[in-house]
Amino acid sequence: MNKIDGKTIKVPEEVRAIMDTLVSSGYEAYCVGGCVRDSLLGRAPEDWDITTSALPEQVKSLFSNTVDTGIQHGTVMIVIRGIGYEVTTYRIDGKYLDGRHPEHVTFTRSLEEDLKRRDFTINAFAYNDGSGIVDLFDGMDDLEKKIVRAVGDPDARFTEDALRIMRAIRFAAQLDFKVEEETYAAIRRHADNLANVSMERIRVEFEKTLMSRNCGMVNEFFRLGMGDYILPGYAEKCAGFDEEIAACLPGEQEDDARRYLLLAILLKELSAEEAKDALRAMKYDNKTKAAVSAILRYKDAPLQADRARIKKALNEMGEEVFFLEADLQEAITRAGMDGLTKCQDDVTLSTFALVREMAEDIIAKHEPFSTTHLAVNGNDLIRAGVPEGVQLKEELEALLERVIRDPGLNTKEQLMELLRGKS
Repeated sequence: MNKIDGKTIKVPEEVRAIMDTLVSSGYEAYCVGGCVRDSLLGRAPEDWDITTSALPEQVKSLFSNTVDTGIQHGTVMIVIRGIGYEVTTYRIDGKYLDGRHPEHVTFTRSLEEDLKRRDFTINAFAYNDGSGIVDLFDGMDDLEKKIVRAVGDPDARFTEDALRIMRAIRFAAQLDFKVEEETYAAIRRHADNLANVSMERIRVEFEKTLMSRNCGMVNEFFRLGMGDYILPGYAEKCAGFDEEIAACLPGEQEDDARRYLLLAILLKELSAEEAKDALRAMKYDNKTKAAVSAILRYKDAPLQADRARIKKALNEMGEEVFFLEADLQEAITRAGMDGLTKCQDDVTLSTFALVREMAEDIIAKHEPFSTTHLAVNGNDLIRAGVPEGVQLKEELEALLERVIRDPGLNTKEQLMELLRGKS
C-alpha cells in the first residue's frame, strides 16, 4: 500500500472521535475522498466521509445516534451534535446495469479494493493519523500537476456511472485543473450515457460548474457532446457561454443573484419565453425561471439616467430584476468596450453608476413608482364611481404616471382631484 509519510491533516474532533471508536474496537477507519483532497489543497472540506472495515451493523452497534442513509450500499450516518457524518463499509461494486448504480455491492476487508472503485485519482485518497496519506493511484502527482484523471480505465469508470463525465469537468472548473487526455477522450466517447441520468442530477453538476470560478468550463459540456442532455431543444443556440461577459459581472454578489445572471448569459440568445421553457426542462424552480426570463426580456432596453424612466423601469421590472439588469447590461458593456469608457451603444460606464445611485435614492426616499405606492387604492376609485376591471387599472396607472413625474401629487386629496379632472 502506497503510504505518504510526513503529511498530516487537521481532522475535526467529531470525525476523529468516530475513527478512534472504530479503531479501538478492532476495525480500520480512514477519512476518504474529497475531504482529504481539499485538505491537501488547503481548502476547507464541505463534508467529511469515513470508510471502514466494520460492517454496517457493527458500526451501528458502536454509536447511539445513527441513521440508515444508504444501508444497502454500506452507508450509515452517525449524528453528533446535530451534524451527520457518513461512514461506509469497504466495498466492491457489482455491475452497473443502469449506468448510475451498481446492481449490488460486496463488502470487503480491503481498503485497496474499496479505493479502486473511486472515480478520480484526486478523490481516491484515504487518511488516518497512523497510516498518513494512502495514495494508490498517484493522486498526489496529479494534484501537483493539477490534473483530473480517472482511476484505472476511464471507459470503465464512465460506463459504471455516467454522471462522472460531468463531475470530471466540474472538478476541473472548481479546482482550476485540466482533465487528463485519455480521461477527456473517454468523456467524449461516453457523452450519450447521460441519457441514463436524471435531469435533477445533471442540473446539479452543471450548476456547480457554472457557479465555479472557472464558469466558462460549461462550454466543455457542449464541446464534448452533452448539450442535448443539459439543454434539450436549445443546446445549439446556447453552446457558446460568453466568458468575457461573465468575467465583467460584479465580484460581490449573493449566490442567487449570480446564478440568475450566469444563467441569463448562458441563455442570452433565447427569448424570455424560450429561456423559461429551457429552465423548466432543466427542472429549475419558479423563482429562477421568473428572474432569468425577466432579465432577458429587458436586456435590449438600455437603462437611462433619467429619474422618471428609472421609476417606470422599477415599476415594470421590480427592484430585484432592475438591479440585476443593471449588472448584466454593465457587464455586456464592459465586455464589448472599444474604448476606455465608451461601448458600442454609446453608453458610458459612469451611466450605470448614476442609474444605480438614482434608483437607490428613489427607493430610500420612498418615491412612488408602483400603483401600490399611491395614496389611493382601487377601493377609493370604485367608491368614486370607477368601474372594476380594465378601466380601474387604467385609471390607477394614469395617476401613477402623473405621480412619477411629480411625486408631490401623491396625496389622497390631490389624486382624487386629478381623477375628477379638477387639476
